[in-house]
Amino acid sequence: MKGKVKIEFIIVICLWIIFVAAVAYAIYVKISTQKKMVSYIQTKEEVYNMECGIIFNSKTFRTSENAIITYDFDDPEYQELREKYELIDLAGNGSEFDKAVNLMDHFSNKMKHDGNFADYTKDMNALYLLDFALGETKHGIHCRAKAQIMNEEYLALGIYSRKMWINPFSVYDGECHVVNEIWDSNYKKWIMLDTTNDIYWIGEEKVPLSALEVRQKFADQEFVTPVMPGEGTEDLDALREKHMDLILYTAKNMAYFQYFLNYGVGEDDIIYSLLPETMEPVDSCLISEDTVKAPPVAE
Repeated sequence: MKGKVKIEFIIVICLWIIFVAAVAYAIYVKISTQKKMVSYIQTKEEVYNMECGIIFNSKTFRTSENAIITYDFDDPEYQELREKYELIDLAGNGSEFDKAVNLMDHFSNKMKHDGNFADYTKDMNALYLLDFALGETKHGIHCRAKAQIMNEEYLALGIYSRKMWINPFSVYDGECHVVNEIWDSNYKKWIMLDTTNDIYWIGEEKVPLSALEVRQKFADQEFVTPVMPGEGTEDLDALREKHMDLILYTAKNMAYFQYFLNYGVGEDDIIYSLLPETMEPVDSCLISEDTVKAPPVAE
């Protein structure tokens, strides 16, 4: 009898072990399946490759008639802007690029960012925006407003400057970004400045880049990285790794660009789009690549 009980006990233990093993295996399979599904969440480098590939497939822009972009250096409000905010002293000496970077760096962290800034008006200008946002902690302004401030500050100092939209490919992505480009007579080129993030962009040659040049480097997967004023550029790989989030954010907004044809105090009425051939124009005025690459025309 005791032997029979002992055998039954052993059978129960074996069945219990088999049950526990089966449950453990089921849990393992479930976790493994989840891990395989999670693997679709890509690394930053994989996302970067994907974004670069999207731009590569849309490298060529739609053709359009060439136009001339104008820049107003004579608005009466510039004098008040220069004096009230001591722009000449803040800009310091040096090239147009040096002065523009000094101003960008000074104002960037003194204006709180608010992507949902709602006090936008058609005639919004730098004096109004600075009075509203500079040094304010309770409310902020979006990148479009910050770019408008810097555009007028640059123009007030005689620097050719334009603000521009950089936009994503996806029709479901309603988030874009607005930056500035200034013309530097030493480099003889346009240079992109992002006041919201307090950065400009360089390649391996360490020369500041235009928006079109940044886009081209993304498309061809050539080295490109943002730089904050004062950052060292001795170790470019470390700099790139540090700013990878900004790189990914900018790359996803490199589908197409938008500009005005007239820059001064406030905003112009019509926005012109530089569209890749892969995008269909929808109720959009087009601008040519040659127009935005061309040096500014002095009036």
